[in-house]
Amino acid sequence: MLSTTSLGPIIRLHMARRVLGRSLRTVDAYLVDGLLIDSGPPATASEIVEWCRQREVRQVVNTHHHEDHAGGNWLLHTSLGVPIGAPAGSLAVLEESPRLEFYRRLVWGQPKGVAAEPLTDYVATGRHRFAVIPTPGHCPDHVCFFEGAEGWLFSGDLFIHEQARYLRSDEDAHQILASLERVLALRPRLLMCSHAGFVEDGHRAVERKIAYWGYVLEEARVLRQRGWSVEQITKEVLGSEGLATRISGGRFSKRNLVASLLKGA
Repeated sequence: MLSTTSLGPIIRLHMARRVLGRSLRTVDAYLVDGLLIDSGPPATASEIVEWCRQREVRQVVNTHHHEDHAGGNWLLHTSLGVPIGAPAGSLAVLEESPRLEFYRRLVWGQPKGVAAEPLTDYVATGRHRFAVIPTPGHCPDHVCFFEGAEGWLFSGDLFIHEQARYLRSDEDAHQILASLERVLALRPRLLMCSHAGFVEDGHRAVERKIAYWGYVLEEARVLRQRGWSVEQITKEVLGSEGLATRISGGRFSKRNLVASLLKGA
């Protein structure tokens, strides 16, 4: 499934694999001035290629190597000849394309390997200049793209939601908080998130996420001092786990957020 919406010159591509008429999980990519920021999952690669055939797409850049952000790379490159740029830390994974866990293949599909060029400090288009901002935490190679003249921040998987409650087992919550502080200093006007879509007043939205995780950490600290387990704290502060936790075997869970916040505190 692929659908689009626009805000000014920016087109949002909303993608998902559908099973029995239902989207398993959604992700967004963005096209602005011939630059496609992220390429979606392997499951929608053929759709994004056909969509791009009707438009002038001159280059693709990835915020990081995860399959829902870079899964369309191979088909875009081989079918349309579009060059692929990615953070230096992404290149080996993108080229080797190791086999994913079952739940990730189910939701997004298995990507094919592709050679990408390393990003430099800036990505330029005809009308815009995007600073490449290192923002590790979600994964070590994660970057955001910031267009300072417009106040646009393309945030990949850094933001997600003001009250994000789930974390992957390999994420570092305190690194994410440091990265959020880094982009907060840029005072973004408009945030383009891979899961929340267009977020107006991006500066305030980032502030609210930092504050919410600060609240979760303080509540968790108090309960930890009382001798509560991580599982007990999670249920008290964030509520019961959802379907995503069961499908992923705990690799994506609320517990991971609490554990990561407490570990780095």
